[in-house]
Amino acid sequence: MELGKNAVVISRMGHDAGRVYVVTARVNEDFVLVVDGKHRKLDNPKLKRVKHVKPVGESDVLDRVKTDTELHKALRNFGL
Repeated sequence: MELGKNAVVISRMGHDAGRVYVVTARVNEDFVLVVDGKHRKLDNPKLKRVKHVKPVGESDVLDRVKTDTELHKALRNFGL
């Protein structure tokens, strides 16, 4: 699965291992920017290595939400 915008991923490494994020942008072939609405807000995405995340699906959640709270609720309801 290609890790582009709107990909839902789970962190595999680091202190945030197991957390669900949505990719906001692909920086280059090695890095993506991710947010979850609680620990990483929309205005301060986390830079994460592609090899340290596991893709689990696609979602249009970024197109539907306007606030961090809405994003966090949408990711919780994603079923992970």
